[in-house]
Formats: sequence, structure tokens, C-alpha cells
Amino acid sequence: MTATRKRGWIRTSNIYGYLFSKALLALLLLLAAQIFFYLDNTRIFHIADVKEWLGILWGNITFGIATIGCLLLPYFVANLLPFKFRWNKHYHRLVEIFLYYVPVLFIIVTDICDAAYYQYTYRRLTGEIFSYLGISGNMGSLWPHFFVDYWQATVVGVLLIIATFWIGTKIRLIGRNQYRNHRINDLVGLILGVGVVIFLLRGGFGHNIDWHDTTKYCQAKNSALVTNSGYNIVRTFNGGTLHEVEYMDQAQALNLFNPQFMPDSTLAQSRPDATNGWGPYAGQLPATDSTEQTYSNIVVIVLESFSQEYMGCYNQGIMPSFTPFLDSLAQHSIVYQGRANGKKSIEGIPAIFASLPTLMPFPLTLSDYADDSLYALPAILRENGYHTAFFHGSYNGVMSFDKLCPRMGFSEYYGQNEYMADRRARQSDYDGCWGIFDEYFLQYMSRQLSTFRQPFFTGVFTLSSHHPYTMQPDRVGQFPEGPHPLCQVVSYSDNALRKFFDAARRTEWYKNTTFIITADHSGQGLSRKYNDYNGWYRIPMIIYRPMYEEGLAPELGADCRCHQVYTRLMQQTDIMPTLLDFLGIPARTVCFGTSAFRNPTGGWQIAYGNSYHQLETADGKTAILTHTNEEGNGNIQLLKAIVQQYNHRLINNQVH
Repeated sequence: MTATRKRGWIRTSNIYGYLFSKALLALLLLLAAQIFFYLDNTRIFHIADVKEWLGILWGNITFGIATIGCLLLPYFVANLLPFKFRWNKHYHRLVEIFLYYVPVLFIIVTDICDAAYYQYTYRRLTGEIFSYLGISGNMGSLWPHFFVDYWQATVVGVLLIIATFWIGTKIRLIGRNQYRNHRINDLVGLILGVGVVIFLLRGGFGHNIDWHDTTKYCQAKNSALVTNSGYNIVRTFNGGTLHEVEYMDQAQALNLFNPQFMPDSTLAQSRPDATNGWGPYAGQLPATDSTEQTYSNIVVIVLESFSQEYMGCYNQGIMPSFTPFLDSLAQHSIVYQGRANGKKSIEGIPAIFASLPTLMPFPLTLSDYADDSLYALPAILRENGYHTAFFHGSYNGVMSFDKLCPRMGFSEYYGQNEYMADRRARQSDYDGCWGIFDEYFLQYMSRQLSTFRQPFFTGVFTLSSHHPYTMQPDRVGQFPEGPHPLCQVVSYSDNALRKFFDAARRTEWYKNTTFIITADHSGQGLSRKYNDYNGWYRIPMIIYRPMYEEGLAPELGADCRCHQVYTRLMQQTDIMPTLLDFLGIPARTVCFGTSAFRNPTGGWQIAYGNSYHQLETADGKTAILTHTNEEGNGNIQLLKAIVQQYNHRLINNQVH
């Protein structure tokens, strides 16, 4: 390389000092991005004391070193090769651009993007993001909203990118003396350089770090502050693979929790009388002179990003209610303490309809087990005479729902394509980003249900209560604003649901239908109570039966026991076994939840966080299982039994 006259802060002919300076710059930029990640999400993290702060700081340095070693490995190799061509200015320029600046920008951009994304998922980005982006929506129309709505991240990201190039060009490698013999120096440098690279890859002098090791430095709920997005993405690029674990012998695990769902003959003996519309076998409608005995229609309504925090019937005045319709409906419904099994829509649908949570870094449909055989609720009901259909107003390939639904047993799929083919559809019904506005799509679903033979089982997944928080122009300004833009579109979706029920009441199928109203996951936690293990997954779980509201309730009044509020936790994976008992259908399948009728007072919820599993029980206790230790005051043995069987059954295709 020829000497340059351009000035720089660091000008050296020592290539090893040069590499150290560039690596240190990359580490400092990464730490700056990590600081922004924390500042942008301070309400989510609650750090106990100085000791935990120091642990997080040391963990950041450890994982930062490993990140630099991993992503800049080709850069180090290209510069440590003991050949003269590494001093060629053209070679040097290409190496700098493609092997240094591109990886460093990847580290910065992913961390800054994750600062905004984390508040939705409460998990750091992993390798599944590349698959997820391709199926998660109309990303081309969403990027401008991201840049504007998360302007802090945009500004910080741009500043860090400028700093990368500005400071990077101030560190200069100048030509060395061409008349000296550098052969021994190059060989020694290569050997020492390899040692330094190994040190970097290992994250220090200790044992080789793993991305599961984040919980060694702090509480599991704060582990996202230790790792960084670039490291997570690279190390979990094949994160959809599980490994067998053996916390106990299989007999003990089955005794604690048996996922095999089987008919229970004792439930038939407890069939409710006419004054109890919610119980085992209550979904079997009594025969009349003109009809044979049949089953109740079932409609499962999955609301996008609905948290208990936004709902007056749940939040106990912690903030204003943004769901007046659901609050009123809850006064005439069965209400449980609902819990999600994940923080992503792509995880919620299999949990609700197949009783299969995502207990690993990758969503089930993007993992190595995406093709495992399922015997899900829609398939079971279809075999028992139900007409099955799924509705979602987004484009038909979103999150591969149009492929997952047939695997679960839905006979028909109604998406944006089917909606736009309807004679009443207008181009203005499309929100420009995700799909059809909720108000229009729910009315469309109501009309379609009137064409189905009974009994039918349908699921609908709404979409308007989601970033970028748009609603149809004639509804703007009609709903109360809250501390977050999501609150207003939650009110919009609540009103769309009210209009759906108004239309459904005029149909002949309405009275013989049972509605289950829940959510795919919770929205952003806005208060301390909803930013902890026990708050991150709180969603509605409301069961409404018009037959008792409009038929028996006025006649029997308070004696109609269909209207109750339970303290039992009811997670998404409990819906399938509970409905099978409710209908009295003798199915044999696998459920990673429990029937509310077989466990009426307790209940539990399981989820996967940042490299840890958690189990919450009805008494508010939480058990945390990490790669290296255990936390919490809950039932750790039950948690271990569930995780052990979950891994074993998915690996061996035994979830049907």
C-alpha cells in the first residue's frame, strides 16, 4: 500500500494496531446502540440494584466482543493473511467496504431497529427475521411509517452510521517499509492474530459463550439488555431446531402433565341443566320436535394486540377503558383471566386452534417442525359435522396463514382476495398497509356465516389495532385518545366488533352460536403492572352465549349461572381442550393446555422469552427455567415436565 498524505487521528503502518483500533471502534458503536436500546425501552426493564447493573454492563462487553469476533471474522482473516497483496490499495478498499463497514452497519441497524420492535415482542431479533419479513405484510408500504413514527430510532441510527464512516476514515493504515524483510513478523502476527480472534469469538478468556448465557448476568426478564441483535441473529440462524432435554424420567413428567387429551366419562355425569349454559356438554343443543340434536356453532374472535390493560372489565381502573362494547358484553359472559402463550401473531394462531405454543426461538411455522402432523380443533370438529372456515382481512399469504389453516383442518380461507371479489367491496376498504379495515371485514364475515350450513366453526383474526394505527377516514376523531396511539385503534376495533354483533343478531344462526373472544397477543404495556412476567401476556378471554342472554337470562335473571367471572388462568392453549369438553366430543389428540372444566380453579400459562421458559400459575407465582439456572417462586417441576415433553414430541412428530 502506498503512503497517503491524508491526515487521520490514527495513522499507523502496524496492521495489528490498525485492526485493534477498528475492532474497538465497532465495539464502542455497538455499546452506543445498546444504550439507545435501553433508553427507548426503559418502562419495560426493571433493574434491581447496582450489582445487576454491573452484570448487565459486563455482559454487554462480553457479548459485544463475541459479536465483533463473529461478524468481523472474514475481515480479520483477510488482513492477517501473510501475503503482500493485503497491502494493495484496491484490495484494502474492497476489504474495508465489504468486510468491515457492511458487518458494522448490520450490527448497528439491527440493534436500532430492535429498539422499536422489542416493545411489541419483548424478545430480541433472531434468525427467523429473514423468513418473517417475507410473510409478515406489505413491508414496502410500512417502511415510511416506521421511519416517521419511530423518529428517535431513525435519528440515532443515522448518527451512528455517520459516526461509523467518519471515525472509521480517521483510522488510517499507511504503507510499510518495502525494503525490510517482514516474513517473520507476518508469521508471528498471524499466530498471535489467530489467538486474538479465538479470544473474540469466545467472548473472553472464560468458556465459549452461548446466546443462552444472557441470564448469567441478570434476571431473565432483563436478559435482552445483555445480548445484542446482530449476535442473536447470527447465532440463531438455525434456531428452529430443538434438542431433547431430560429433567426427570418420563413417568414422572407424565404424572405432572400429560399432553395426551382423552375423553373423560365423568364429565358426562355433570352435564348442566337448563340454567347453566357453560359447562361440559353444554355445547350440545337439545333436540326439538323438528330437529335432531346438534352442536352449538362456534366463532373464535382473535383480536389484534388487545391487552387487558386497555379494557375496563379487566384493568380495575388502572387506566381509562378503550373497549366500551366489550366491557358491556363481559357483564353477560363467562370471563376468565386470559393469557397469551407468545408475543407474536404467528405464534398465537397455532396456540389457539391447535393447542400448540411456541416454546423456542423460532415460531412453529418457521421452525424445523413446520410440517409435523397436527390433529387440531378445526379438523376434529370437521370430522364431527362442522363446516370450518378461517377469516383474516390481510393479503392471503400473510404469515403463511393460508397454508397453516388447511393443515389445522379449516376447509375454507377468506382473506383480502376473497373480500375484494365480493360485490360490495371497494378499493377504499383497504387500509393501505395490512388489509381490510375491521369494520368492513367483520360485516363481510357476518354475511358469509349466513351462507354456511350449521353447525359451523369459524375463526377470525382482526388487524386494524396494529401499527401504523390507521382507521377508515370517516371514523377519525370519533374515539378517545390514550397514552399510546394503539389505544385509539383499539377503540375503533371494539366499535367494529359492536357493529358485527348488531348485524349478527339479525341472523338465524346467532342464537345458536357460542363466541370466544380473545387476542393473538397483548399490546404494548403502558404501566408497571403490565411490564413484568405476570403482565406481558394478559389478554381477554370472554365466552358469550346469546342463547342464555336473550333466551333464558331474562326469564331466570340472576339464577342463570352462565354469567360468571373466574379467577382461573385460561391460556390460549386451553381453548381447544375446553371447547372439546364443552361440546362433549370424544377426541384423542395432543394439547399443551388443560380444559377449564377439568381444572376449574387453578390453571397456568407457559411462554418462551429471551432464551428462557416461564410458567405462571393462578396464584401469581412464576417459575423461570433458563439454560443455566432457575428463578422464581413457582412450580419449576411442572415447567420442566412441559418443556421436556414439548421438545420430545415436536422432535419425534408426536403432536397429533
